[in-house]
Amino acid sequence: MHRVSGAIMFFLMPFIIWMFDNSISSEISFLKFKAAFNVGMLGLPGFIWKLVVLGLIWASLHHFIAGMRHLWMDTHHEHVTKDFGRQTAAAVLIVTLTLTLVLGAKLFGLY
Repeated sequence: MHRVSGAIMFFLMPFIIWMFDNSISSEISFLKFKAAFNVGMLGLPGFIWKLVVLGLIWASLHHFIAGMRHLWMDTHHEHVTKDFGRQTAAAVLIVTLTLTLVLGAKLFGLY
């Protein structure tokens, strides 16, 4: 999964840069940016763009949390077992999916 999240972030880097640029350039570009997610752009409805962003949210969270897991395992390598690796991998997946659901609810305006 960690490779998948890294690949998603890599291939969507132009989209990430576009989002960042349009969100901070000016008030007009920010309004266009918001319209892309509400109305749509390039012939795709805003719902599709929100799903792309939701995928980026998951990829970023998974990449970050799995990276923290690997750093912890590297510094505490004497406590790492195969069973511990399975448990922490499952925990990373559960945490990232839970956070993605919470942030996705915000993205889609549920709260």
